[in-house]
Order: sequence, then structure tokens, then C-alpha cells
Amino acid sequence: MRVLVHPGPSAPAPPGVRLEVPESWVASPAGDALLRAAGPGANGRVEVVVRHRAEPPQDVVEDVVAALAAAAGGPEGEVEEPFVVEIGGREWHARNVSWDEDGTAVVEVHLVTALPATDEASRVVHVAGRVAGEGLDADYDVLQQVLETLVVQEAGA
Repeated sequence: MRVLVHPGPSAPAPPGVRLEVPESWVASPAGDALLRAAGPGANGRVEVVVRHRAEPPQDVVEDVVAALAAAAGGPEGEVEEPFVVEIGGREWHARNVSWDEDGTAVVEVHLVTALPATDEASRVVHVAGRVAGEGLDADYDVLQQVLETLVVQEAGA
């Protein structure tokens, strides 16, 4: 019988991540994520979720972020053009997606950065930030300030 292990080639160990948030924010139980935090923005609630993903080895980061953004907004979502930002010394591929949820405007930003791959999996860190309701623009500014503090700490680094 074949032995499968975690961490292993098809299920690599996740990296460490660090995020600076305002004092009024709280970390929630992460569940299937590496980090989950939320707090007040300028006018509403701002949320950030950081996940580690192991994808098929042929997947490229641009395709991963496009698929995640499209899935987030559903069939009614509007996915904006891709863009690239540097945060914490890493290149992040990003897409904004917006939609209406029960009469409330929602905007999410999806950021994805590549980690060293194995022969069996490409690895990425996926960060989703969310703002909703009145004051989207001001809350998005708060979200952006938080996301600009993101640092990925690879094992052994």
C-alpha cells in the first residue's frame, strides 16, 4: 500500500503569516484558514481571511486568483481587471469583485501569491478581504491599510 503523509508532496505544510490590524479588531477561530480577523472600518465591518492552498501542479497563480474571484461573486458578480501589487516583498496577483447581497453592496479583493511548488502541487497563499454596505470606499481604505502589512513567512526562512 502507498503511504500518504501530511505534510508531504501533495499536501505541503502551510507557511506562517503575519498581519497587523487595528486594536479594535479581533481574530476569530481560523477554521479552514490560517488567519481570520475582522473589525470596524470607517463606516462598516472589514474582514480578512488568509488561506493556504495546494493546487494541481499545472495551475498558475493568475488562473487561481481569477477562479477564486469569479466564484466569490457568483453569477451576478462583477470581476474587475487583474492587477499586481507588491506586499511584504512578494508579488501578489489580485482581482476585485463586487456584487449585491440582499440589497447591500459588497466588494471583495482576492490576493494570491505563489510559494515554492512540489512535483505534485503548486502552492499559493490566498487572502480575501471584504467590505460591505454604506461607506464602502472608506472601509476599503482601511482594508487596504491592513493588507499592506501582510507578510508570508515560509518554513526555514
